[in-house]
Amino acid sequence: MSDVVWEVEDRVAVVRLARPDKGNALSDRLVAELVTALREADGRSDVGAVVLEAEGRHFCAGGDLNDFLAAQAKPVEAGYEDIAPAMELFRLGFSLRTPVVAAVHGASRGGGVGLVALAHLAVADPGATFALPEVSLGLFPFAIFPLLARAMGPRRSLELALTGRTFGAEEALAYGLVQAVSEQAREQARAWARTLAGRSPVAVRTGLEAYGRLTDPGAWPFDYLGLLRLVTFKSEALGANVRRFLGGARGGDGGEA
Repeated sequence: MSDVVWEVEDRVAVVRLARPDKGNALSDRLVAELVTALREADGRSDVGAVVLEAEGRHFCAGGDLNDFLAAQAKPVEAGYEDIAPAMELFRLGFSLRTPVVAAVHGASRGGGVGLVALAHLAVADPGATFALPEVSLGLFPFAIFPLLARAMGPRRSLELALTGRTFGAEEALAYGLVQAVSEQAREQARAWARTLAGRSPVAVRTGLEAYGRLTDPGAWPFDYLGLLRLVTFKSEALGANVRRFLGGARGGDGGEA
């Protein structure tokens, strides 16, 4: 079974994270499938907007900690070769020309918050929560930081990354991470997507191209951030913290952060 499923109806592509038993954690496989889905939807003439949503209780629990351990075990040379693929998903946030609307519910953690920031618009359920807990593992959210800074500003993004504190839907709205809070978040996201899909494709795509170019930090910052990410993945603290988390709080079930 796929970790990402999607279908197109009335010019709207609905892309769903489909790994609910793991909180839709961003495993290497899920990331690769999501990159493929977003790129394919972006290139189709019969798609005017994308809805990004998730199955299960949570939107996205962040990076898969078992993949973190696997990355730490790799030699530096292999980790260096993995930098570009690891950053590829979040680079897309600056190049997509089809509007993406996120419908957010439950928990969004780490890279899950990055997915919300990747979307051009986002609607959150009132009970949705957000956090960047990487710091508790000995990491920093390098891969998603350019998108966070674009959505919320660099100082707010830095505060959230350094404290790792949890914040709710209304705070996310005030910070600019989401644009609406609704008890019918999924329905609201789909309504927005249908409206966007009915707009002039030329106007929307050129508008998003302008937005992407104006906010794009460029290729070299992503490469540099990837190197910094590689450095932190080699720290002893990361391995100890991840093993403690997997063996304790999550009972060794391949938890997420």
